[in-house]
Amino acid sequence: MIEKITAKHGLFIFASFLAFFVLSIPYNLQGPNAPVTMEYYGITAAGQGFIMTIQSAGNICTAIILALRGERYNKIHAIAVGVLILCLACSAVGFAPVYTGLLVLVCVIGIGAAFVDVMMNGVITDVYTKQRNTILPLVHGFFGLGAMAAPIFVTMMANPDVPETFSIPYRVLGAVAAATFAVYFFSGRRIVPETPYRDMEATKRRAIEDPAEVFKTKRAWFFLAVGVLYFTFQLGTNMWLPTYTMRNVGADFDTAGMMLTAYFGGALPMRMLGPLFLRKLSARAIFWIFGFMSAAFMLLALFTENIAVMFVFVAASGFMQGSSAPVFILMCCETFPERTASASSLCAISAGTAALTAPLWMRGLSEFTGFLLPMILICCSMFVSAGLIFLKGGGKAAA
Repeated sequence: MIEKITAKHGLFIFASFLAFFVLSIPYNLQGPNAPVTMEYYGITAAGQGFIMTIQSAGNICTAIILALRGERYNKIHAIAVGVLILCLACSAVGFAPVYTGLLVLVCVIGIGAAFVDVMMNGVITDVYTKQRNTILPLVHGFFGLGAMAAPIFVTMMANPDVPETFSIPYRVLGAVAAATFAVYFFSGRRIVPETPYRDMEATKRRAIEDPAEVFKTKRAWFFLAVGVLYFTFQLGTNMWLPTYTMRNVGADFDTAGMMLTAYFGGALPMRMLGPLFLRKLSARAIFWIFGFMSAAFMLLALFTENIAVMFVFVAASGFMQGSSAPVFILMCCETFPERTASASSLCAISAGTAALTAPLWMRGLSEFTGFLLPMILICCSMFVSAGLIFLKGGGKAAA
C-alpha cells in the first residue's frame, strides 16, 4: 500500500488515466460508426449488433479467465499487455477487407480491453488502498471522457458517403494506444518494487489453492445480476440511442451522434465529482439513488419529440449514472478485498454478458415494435438494478 503519492506514482496514475481513456473508445465508437460500417461491409443492423456481440465475447471469456487466474499475475504488467493488444488490433482493422476479418479483430480488441479493465481496478485497490475512493472514480472519469469524445471522434473522421472511412477512427486509436503503452510500461516498471507485486509467490500460492473462491459466494452472483441489469441500460443506450434518435425523432447523422456525446458528457462531471460524493454517501447509496434518477430522466427523454429538450434529459440521465460503474467496483472490492482481480472481474463479466445480449434482443424486438419499447425496457432494467442494491445492499462481507 502506498502512503504518499510521489512524482513517479503521479506519472503512473496519469498513465492509468490514459489507459482507461483508450479503453473506452472501442466500447463507444460502435454506435456512432454503425451506419458507415454497415455500408462498407454491406451488413444489416443485426450484423452490426453482432460486431459488438463478438467483441463482448472476447471480453467476457478473458474476464472469466482473469477471475480465476488473475491473482497469479503482476497486474501492472498485465495491463501493459492489454494496451499493446488494443494497439495492434485497432491498427489492423484497416486491413480487414471482409466482415469475418473484422469480427476476429474486434474479438481481439475485447480480449485486450478485459486485461486493462479487470486488472486496472485491481491495481488501484491493491496499490492505493487509502486513496482508492479518489483515484478509482477519476480513472473511470477518463473512461467517461473517452466515451464522450468517441462520437465526436467518429463523426470527424468517418463519412457515411465514403464507407472506407469507417476504419480511420480505429487506426488513429491504434496510434494513441501505442503512445499510451510506452508511458504506462515505463512508469509501471518504476513503481513495481514498491507494490504488492514485487514478490508474487505468496499471492500465487493462495490463488492456486482456490481459484474459484469468490464465485462460491452468493454475494458474487448477486453482484453479477446487478451488474448485468445496470450494463444492459448503459450498453443499450450506447449502442442504440443514436439509431433511436435518427429513426424515431428524425435527427440527422451528426445530431444523433451528438445525442450520445450529451449522454457521456453529462456522465463526465459526475465521474470527476465521484470522490466528493463518496465523502458524504456510501457507494451503495450513490448507486441506487442516482441509478433511479438516471433511468427516470432517460424515460423523460424518450417521450419528448423536441430535440433540444431531449438533449437536456439525456445529459441529465448521463450525469446521474456517471459514478455507477466505479462505485459498483468499489462495492465488489470491499466485499472481496483479498481477491481484487476476481472482484473486479464481476464488473467485466456482467458488462460482457449485457453486451452479448442487449444489442441483439433490442434489435430483434425493434423489428416488430420499433425502438421505443426496447429503450423503455432498458430503463426498467436500470430501475431493477438500483432497486436490488437498495433492498439488499452492497459492499458487505462475502457470504
